[in-house]
Amino acid sequence: MNYFFSGEFHVVVLVIWILLTVVSDAVSSAGIFAIDESESSIDEPSSSSFSSDDTSGTFRVSKLNNLETIRGVNIGGVFLIEPFIRPSLFDQFLSMKESDRPVDEWTFTAVLGKEEARRQLEEHWDTFVTKKHLETLAENGINWIRIPVGYWAFNLTNEEPFVDGQVPYVERILEWSRDIGLKVELDLHGAPGSQNGYDNSGRRGTPEWLLSRANVDRTLDALTKMTQLAIEWDDVVYGIQILNEPSRWKWAVSDILEFYNEAYDLVHSMAPDTYFMIHDTFLSPNDWPSLISGNWTNALMDTHIYQMFDDYMVTLNETAHIEMVKTMAENITKFDRSQFGVVVGEFSAATHDCTKYINGFGRGSRWDGTIEGIDKPHCPFESCSCTGDYGGNYTEFSDHYKRFLKRYVDAQLQIYDQEIAGWFYWNFRTESAPEWDYMLGVEQGWIPKFPRTALPKPKEINTDGLMEATEALDISAATATYLCKTQTTALP
Repeated sequence: MNYFFSGEFHVVVLVIWILLTVVSDAVSSAGIFAIDESESSIDEPSSSSFSSDDTSGTFRVSKLNNLETIRGVNIGGVFLIEPFIRPSLFDQFLSMKESDRPVDEWTFTAVLGKEEARRQLEEHWDTFVTKKHLETLAENGINWIRIPVGYWAFNLTNEEPFVDGQVPYVERILEWSRDIGLKVELDLHGAPGSQNGYDNSGRRGTPEWLLSRANVDRTLDALTKMTQLAIEWDDVVYGIQILNEPSRWKWAVSDILEFYNEAYDLVHSMAPDTYFMIHDTFLSPNDWPSLISGNWTNALMDTHIYQMFDDYMVTLNETAHIEMVKTMAENITKFDRSQFGVVVGEFSAATHDCTKYINGFGRGSRWDGTIEGIDKPHCPFESCSCTGDYGGNYTEFSDHYKRFLKRYVDAQLQIYDQEIAGWFYWNFRTESAPEWDYMLGVEQGWIPKFPRTALPKPKEINTDGLMEATEALDISAATATYLCKTQTTALP
């Protein structure tokens, strides 16, 4: 707004003009302030967008200008299922021979067959995340959500066992987010062939993503369709993550950068006013410049910071874990200040890998020495048991452990919430993984509540009847900012 106007008088004139324009539009065609009290439908979700094109006689303020700190959660394990988030989906296979059990969404759908897999997954999509969950998150200060989606929601072949149909449910979340005032990042979480070989890509095993150009083209096609979805919901979707966690251990960094550049050209040409978000491929921040191009604009680096997926880190005591937070973040803050913004797109309160299925369905833990490849427990105590403080029942947590969880989360947020662009906690909720469950953490007190920072939604603004000029002058600064971001009508 300040790029175009200065001085109190100009601000007042602009606000009055915007209000009169909006009220006029509302009277004639219901406009952007129309209130639809009907229940949302996954069959025909409504959508709208604001123009981002520069045309003669118009002005545009990027929706990314002056955004508040990103305080977000992941809506993970919904449109790409992970065993540790909802273990009950996988426990149904425990009676099967171990070698035949599904370990990811690919094998889950293959074992069940498309009809039964669709039935179970549609029930999961419909119930695991609700509007009430999002409302509670917003009440506790969350202003963004990150929605991971696998490529098969957009590009599925007949030969693949996956089922599609996720998009209407994603759009239902987008509609809820619009009503509540949440901003959204859409995240392509799985690529054809798997970009990392983890179950969180949809297919556990040897990654094959960059072994064929066909896989890359299908990834870009899925990204095109996801970006089209973002354009349809331009007032809700503020970020697009082009691919989650491509593995630098499997692919050359130069090859990943080549894909990033192709993806940038695609996304930026379609949605230039939406954050283009890339993952750091688990490189050290000192090496991040090898993943970026100097001509990118509106770009953010996504990094994921955990302290339990490593033989050494699970041996650390509580004090060392808290000290490690600062050590791991030191170069991240430098990059944020010197290059472009950084978001910690995944982190949690966990410092152990005892959580059921956290290392994959059917796998044990480093903590108690039951994971394949190690010959002894790695916890920092004489007795290493995945019970009590390190079990899945939070009601058994000691007061000492809950105090530690709070100190550990506070140490992370002190950096992620104050020194970089923001953060997304993994995950919004789980079935039985307390340290990974944001809503439970807030409820139990080891995750803090933040003041609500989301801008007001149109229907929260009183536009009943025509405002007198004196009433218009009382409009809040937040509302004026919102109007400046969304109004694209030419100045008279």
